[in-house]
Amino acid sequence: MKLDRKLILVVGKGGVGRSTVAAAIAGNLAAQGKKTLLYETSANDRFGPYFDKPAVGEAITALAPNLWAVNSTPASALAEYGLMILRWKSVYEMVFENRVSKAFLRAIPGLDDYALLGKAWYHTTEEKRGAPAWDTVVFDMPASGHSVSMLRVPWVIVDTVPEGPLTRDARTVKAMLCDPARTAAVLVTLAEEMPVNEAIELEAKLTALGIVPQQLLVNQVFPQHFPPGAPVSRALDALVASITDAGALSPPLAQLAAHAQLSRDRRALNERYLAELRARAKTRVAELPMLFAQTLGKAEVALLGDRITSA
Repeated sequence: MKLDRKLILVVGKGGVGRSTVAAAIAGNLAAQGKKTLLYETSANDRFGPYFDKPAVGEAITALAPNLWAVNSTPASALAEYGLMILRWKSVYEMVFENRVSKAFLRAIPGLDDYALLGKAWYHTTEEKRGAPAWDTVVFDMPASGHSVSMLRVPWVIVDTVPEGPLTRDARTVKAMLCDPARTAAVLVTLAEEMPVNEAIELEAKLTALGIVPQQLLVNQVFPQHFPPGAPVSRALDALVASITDAGALSPPLAQLAAHAQLSRDRRALNERYLAELRARAKTRVAELPMLFAQTLGKAEVALLGDRITSA
């Protein structure tokens, strides 16, 4: 996949490895020499440990050469947006930090999501000494339903809010999200029933907004250790049959056979849902391997980044 967009949206159901994929994409871009910002919102941070750094907070933090990250909250994003519009901190505090204004802002539906999305957009336009601050912003979005609600906010603002700075910026954000030359949406899923169904649903919702996904990455696919008909598969069949006939095998052979059977079953499950995805999805499908490691670190993230860019 060619990762040359200004904004990369990484979306998917919770638990499918979305944050790992976002870190892998950002790390690969940084390794290519692109100044990359890895952006997450209200997250239990994993990015810091992936790169042997402390957990990422609200301040932009360096993770590796050419790679930085920030973990934004609605309050910090809204404060930045308010300062950007009002210019002066004293004016911002007078408008945004008084009790009446805070109560009013909390009552506006979708404002928190818009502040977080707007911050991602702002970083795509940010400049330092007359040059772009970032070549790419990789946005590790919230889980599926929340991400769609967040992305839909600019459409709601444009359609319902009177003309002004808010609608002007919302129109700009909307235009960027729908521009495939500037924005790429990457769907992440697993080759299992619920994640596949949710990925197909998410693909349809994004496309309806005008955000056409560029890639569908199927994460944690088990390796094909036991191809049908291969000698190793026949050997496993014989071991499984001996367990059935004799009732048991002595350790460690029994544990080995059980793990081998589990691996073969998981691969068969993955193949079934990979076929379903390829039949139902309009987006190009690519696989990422299951990584058998107790914890994921720089080496694993780099391996996944290489696989994504070569997919």
